[in-house]
Amino acid sequence: MDKNISIMAFAEWGLTRADIGSDIDKEVFSLIQSTGFKMLCGEPYLLRNLVKLGYYQVDIVKEEIGYMLGKIKEDGGFGCISSNKKINDPKKPHKSCARLTVEYLLLVAELHLLGIECECESALVHYFTKRNIFYRTDNRETPMVDVMLETFYPSDPIKVGVQNIVYALRVLGCPGESEAMQDGYEVLNQHRLDNGRYLLTASKSVPAFKAGKVGEENKWITLYAYMAQ
Repeated sequence: MDKNISIMAFAEWGLTRADIGSDIDKEVFSLIQSTGFKMLCGEPYLLRNLVKLGYYQVDIVKEEIGYMLGKIKEDGGFGCISSNKKINDPKKPHKSCARLTVEYLLLVAELHLLGIECECESALVHYFTKRNIFYRTDNRETPMVDVMLETFYPSDPIKVGVQNIVYALRVLGCPGESEAMQDGYEVLNQHRLDNGRYLLTASKSVPAFKAGKVGEENKWITLYAYMAQ
């Protein structure tokens, strides 16, 4: 199994480096050494998974997180990292990338659960709440990214579902009665069944692990949905 995929799977299963043993250390440090954390658009998601696994206090991880969070833009999000000038010309102003900013939201939420409050927390939360979480600022009926309205799972660096997004905002203290969170719950509950469980509406063709069948009720989506509320 690909190192990054196994790290993501272990993190989602709620395991830590203490649970897994020295083998996971070899996988993690080998991945860091070979990539320098640069996983195309996946670095913040990798960092989130390393925090979940218990690596935050490792100096190289802690320093990288601090460095990357320091790149937050004035609009409260994080910019595209593409070197393709047709996509991300450094000579032109650019808004933040919604896909990348969602990954940072998940990372900062995991840090918050450890009692670590990042300086960028309020700005990052505001990035989503001023958009009622999912929508463009110039059109409140158009999602920034379509998959944000789905219960996509397991998450992918550029595809994160509503259940993970709303949960992260709740962790960061976004009031459940706020307009943004009410919109979030409305979208989330569109996938709720009469028995109180939630549907998995989308997944990768080859997911990191077998989380269930698309179109059927799903324990993982249900777990995140209830934690978000």
